[in-house]
Amino acid sequence: MIDHPPREERRPVALSGWLVRNGSSQAYDFQIDDLSYGGCRLRSTAKLARGEKVQLNVLRRGTIPATVQWHNGQGIGLSFATEPPEKALKPRKGERVPLKTELVVRHAGRRPRVLDVSDLSRFGCCLLCDDLPRADEWLWVALPGLAPVEARIRWVDGRRAGVEFVHPIHEAVFDLLLLRWGLAA
Repeated sequence: MIDHPPREERRPVALSGWLVRNGSSQAYDFQIDDLSYGGCRLRSTAKLARGEKVQLNVLRRGTIPATVQWHNGQGIGLSFATEPPEKALKPRKGERVPLKTELVVRHAGRRPRVLDVSDLSRFGCCLLCDDLPRADEWLWVALPGLAPVEARIRWVDGRRAGVEFVHPIHEAVFDLLLLRWGLAA
């Protein structure tokens, strides 16, 4: 049995538009039946192959790059493409401390969930996501024993997301967190 990550909540919608295969100019009409932050299920006459790249065009919502995940004759499952990571234009504000722990994260309008974090600094962290986040999404990150901090996703690389806290964690509080986790120097 294949172990799949839990699927994010999907919402029924009725959006229409057209899609274009990458490298082609032929357009196909579609109807989106359900939608999540990471993808959608739609109906179309287009015969698409798994892994194929397409551009969705939805009226008044712009163009969305996507990848075909499945096609079963009744519907097509797409995942939305993520943007390549932004190149660092300046050095990090603070040293990242590598760690393996979990944090509670909540995106606006979604339920809180527990995600793995691979490193942490006073200014942000690197989350390992079970869905495909988007750069510039806003979220709240709850560090153990602290009130949730507002944050923004700065870059995405596959399932990893670099998160910047809106207000850096105070040095003394950060040192206490590291001490609690047994990571103090």
